[in-house]
Amino acid sequence: RSELGMTEADYVVGGAMLYDLVTLGRLRLEGEERKARVAVDDRSPLDDAALEAAFARVRDRKPAKAQNIVARLGKNGQRNLYRGLVDEGAVRPRDAKLLGLIPLTRHDVLDDARRDQLLHRVRDVLLNDREPDEAIGPLIGLLSAGNLVKLVVEKPDRKRAKKRAPEIAEGDWGSES
Repeated sequence: RSELGMTEADYVVGGAMLYDLVTLGRLRLEGEERKARVAVDDRSPLDDAALEAAFARVRDRKPAKAQNIVARLGKNGQRNLYRGLVDEGAVRPRDAKLLGLIPLTRHDVLDDARRDQLLHRVRDVLLNDREPDEAIGPLIGLLSAGNLVKLVVEKPDRKRAKKRAPEIAEGDWGSES
């Protein structure tokens, strides 16, 4: 069950997509902090279907504020990501009902080891003062921006983790969008 509303989820997913597209050299940042603009560097298509669907919405745009690009990248992002995870065999969809009336789709994690390893790495950085790597730093930035740190640590550690997460995210531009 998602702790985010659809709009919030779209922004968090959009931030992750922005990070991935910059890392892949498709987008670049011009300027700093809130004045930063996102520009397209390489318009070539991507193999990842969810990332390509997001990139198609900004591929032909002029440089724009990061917040605007994140919103465009994240549109329908959660649905597209789940579709990709289902195709990879990482999750399995199942039908459910909200309040016994409203039909919806839930997703069961199939790769517990992958999830557990990722959670361990995130917790290690948040709670044991380890330095984040290039994957965990942006992930913690997104968790912090979406106020989701509480989901990855136990209740007694939440205060400490919530304090550390913004410190890690501070140098991570993707979490500011």
